[in-house]
Amino acid sequence: MSNFFARCICKATSNKCLMTFMVIVGTVIGSGFLSGKEIVVFFSRFGKMSYFCIFLAFLLFWGLFYFFLKYAGGTLNRLASSKYAKVLNFLICLILSAAMFAGIIDLLSSLWFPIQISIIFIMLLICSRIALKGASVLEKLNLFLVPIMIVFLIINLISLLSLKTSSLFVGGYYPYSIFFCVLYVILNTSNSAIVISNFSKELTQKQKVQVSFSAALALFIILLFANIVLLQNSFAFGQEMPLLYLVKGVQKILMSIIMLIGCSTTLFSLVYTISSSLRGVHNKFFLLFFSVGLPFALSFLGFGLIVSYCYPLTSVLGIFLLCDLFCIPFFKKVYKGIHSTRKNTKQEDTGHDKV
Repeated sequence: MSNFFARCICKATSNKCLMTFMVIVGTVIGSGFLSGKEIVVFFSRFGKMSYFCIFLAFLLFWGLFYFFLKYAGGTLNRLASSKYAKVLNFLICLILSAAMFAGIIDLLSSLWFPIQISIIFIMLLICSRIALKGASVLEKLNLFLVPIMIVFLIINLISLLSLKTSSLFVGGYYPYSIFFCVLYVILNTSNSAIVISNFSKELTQKQKVQVSFSAALALFIILLFANIVLLQNSFAFGQEMPLLYLVKGVQKILMSIIMLIGCSTTLFSLVYTISSSLRGVHNKFFLLFFSVGLPFALSFLGFGLIVSYCYPLTSVLGIFLLCDLFCIPFFKKVYKGIHSTRKNTKQEDTGHDKV
């Protein structure tokens, strides 16, 4: 059922197309997203303006996902050659992966301690394998986990919706909410640009449009439902995990599992991104330390602190990273094309003069 749902969204028969869709969605939907904390910080607290911002986020996601897929080769080459891009990419992924580890630790905190340790140890092993083996492991994990997460997340959000509409259109018009919307998109695309670029090689132009649109649409639907639920329950805004706070009993267990899957898929993608930017490091110990060990150590700062204070900083770093990966190479390419055209024109004019 879940694979059928993903295929319907993707509208493509290629396995690569489906896998790319899963990787994009799995990378963006992490603990901050699923817990509702990220949505509160960047959207819900602005009241009725949040709807416009979510629609704007959909358009920005669509455009950037397509841009990443179309110019994948240049992105990867730029990352390989630019030390500046490597440092920025590492810092962004370090903060976000620390948040994912922190989210996982928080979700497991109510379990029996030996079970907590066992699950965390398994997570560390999977992350280590991804860091060493690369994309093949990531593909299989996302293809299995992401469809389950999407289906059950939407079901859970729908069950939380109520008929009260009085709180859905409160608040004034906050022009700066657009700035937070842009920061949110940058936050979630700067860390996924490398992963998306790696999965675009075998896609046709038509499939790139389909994948970018379907991934952006899936995120838009989930964001919209989550935002409505949060606006109807604004008393949960101050909680560390607002959406989890709203559910009880079996539903809370289900939501915890969904969040655990979301944290895991995003964490796996981030570990892959860090390890990709460190491919020149031949020492496996250093590769594992920077890809897995350091983020895990930083996660003990706490989920709430990282999301509330480090995520906005990450968005700013993301602006510089995207400029370095895409804007600079794009303008260089345009300049080179203009210079080449002028040179050819000059040569033609010289030829006419000789005649």
